[in-house]
Amino acid sequence: MEINDTLIQQYNEPLAGGGLPAEHLAELVASEPMVLLHFLRHLGCIYCKHTVEQLRELTQQMPRFPTIYFVHQSPVEVGHDFFAERFPGARHISDPKRKLFQLFGINRLKGFNLLNPKMFMLGIQLMRKGHRNEMGFGDIMMLSGTFLFRDGKLIWKHRAQFAGDDPKWNQLG
Repeated sequence: MEINDTLIQQYNEPLAGGGLPAEHLAELVASEPMVLLHFLRHLGCIYCKHTVEQLRELTQQMPRFPTIYFVHQSPVEVGHDFFAERFPGARHISDPKRKLFQLFGINRLKGFNLLNPKMFMLGIQLMRKGHRNEMGFGDIMMLSGTFLFRDGKLIWKHRAQFAGDDPKWNQLG
């Protein structure tokens, strides 16, 4: 099933997290003119830490960058601690049962994607910069995904095919 505006409208589970202006998904994605919903693999992930760092820098450099809501599998309190350290003020949604991950069709890392050379090269670069993998909550095989909304309507999406497969962030602002 492909994600669409109707499915988003019908999703009535209350959202929990930090800095959320709405309790329901449809209201959240319509809360700002441009909203970026980014699903993180797990908060101990080396690639996710890098992604959060990149997005923090972009929001500082580009005032018109879309409002970001991170979705993660960790408990709310763990998310608060993670973002307080890496992106103070970041808005985040705790989804430990992965209902949003399922709704948005986020893939799991499997098959040949476990051996992707781009993933390994990026991992080595990130380790050289001091990033480290740590244990995370939830399914560590989940991949990331990014969904861009304009006035509450889904206009663009990217589902990762391997860990570290993020879109070109600077093309979104």
